[in-house]
Amino acid sequence: MESILLVLLLLIIGIEIRRWIGRRKVVRIYVGLDHITPVDVQVRAHDLMEAGKFRGAVELIRKESQVSRRTAVEVAQVLRDGGVLPGFPVFDDGDLSTRVRKLIEAGNRKEAVFLARSTEDISQSEAEAFVDSLSREPNA
Repeated sequence: MESILLVLLLLIIGIEIRRWIGRRKVVRIYVGLDHITPVDVQVRAHDLMEAGKFRGAVELIRKESQVSRRTAVEVAQVLRDGGVLPGFPVFDDGDLSTRVRKLIEAGNRKEAVFLARSTEDISQSEAEAFVDSLSREPNA
């Protein structure tokens, strides 16, 4: 009985995710559970791809995220195509603004942009504007 309920729950979640993705026109976030990739790994992999090292990015994703080579290639392809993936949920680190400010203060602007995109499902330019607005705010 429990397994039937679990299957039904997963089916409902899958249908709702498809409906939600269909309504979104800004950015698609891929939601496969095996595709959850820490934001810092996404940033480092993106840097490798910008340097022309796609294979290096795949290896980094595979090693750091503990996923199969096939999944790592899929994640790298999403990043190469300008997408983002969900990172691991963080519950104790405050709201998004606080987390982004910490990354800005540490000099990790690109990671802050990736975090905003993966958390809020916004475009690259919207995420950059958000990060820039927080970097201009005086510290409270």
